[in-house]
Amino acid sequence: MELLLELISQNPQRYRVIIATHNEESVCRTVQRIQELGINKDGGSVCFGQLLGMCDHVSLTLAGQGYAVYKSVPYGSVEDTLPYLVRRAQENHTVLQGIRKERDLLRLELRRRMRGGAA
Repeated sequence: MELLLELISQNPQRYRVIIATHNEESVCRTVQRIQELGINKDGGSVCFGQLLGMCDHVSLTLAGQGYAVYKSVPYGSVEDTLPYLVRRAQENHTVLQGIRKERDLLRLELRRRMRGGAA
């Protein structure tokens, strides 16, 4: 990633990369490096991606900061897609931690809205 970001900073029209991760630490490091290198987040050279329904709080935060974010949607029968999703979860155990965090964030937001908090 470091090499790609450096290449993009030198020639943004030549290179494109999608940072596809559910790891918040990796996303934060990437955003910090993009800022340090002066890469235009609106230039289309760098974007982020996650699976639909996973780490939506990360995706929404990135989008709110002006970064392009793509959500991958596994499509097909359960027999075809379930093994893919299981492999993704096995590859990155932090996904499960992220799901717990997302659940907790959703609960907090629901409570806030039920108490009449501003949207």
